[in-house]
Amino acid sequence: MTINLLCQNHLQHFKGEKMITNSQCERLKSMALKIKPTLEISKKDIGVKEILDISIALDLHELIKISIHPNAKNNAKTFLNAICALTGAEPISINNNEIVVYRRSSSNNIEHIEI
Repeated sequence: MTINLLCQNHLQHFKGEKMITNSQCERLKSMALKIKPTLEISKKDIGVKEILDISIALDLHELIKISIHPNAKNNAKTFLNAICALTGAEPISINNNEIVVYRRSSSNNIEHIEI
């Protein structure tokens, strides 16, 4: 299943409204400068497996950086919007071929990011 098929059912629920404030977003951006990409999106489109991997990474780390292959089918903004729509994450930044997303984990077994 490709990004377009995945998004057909989910994008209607995504309003693009941020749940975090601008100052919280700026804090998360500065924190993201210190982390390395957790995942990489290859030349192919993303599918269910990649969305599940991203969701698991968000549950474990809350703030993740994702590297996008320069020859990927879609641009970084398209991937950022789709990933946020499908995982409930907040878009934090796009920098060349890297995107950063945040989602507070529901797990009590991790150290939560204080924003």
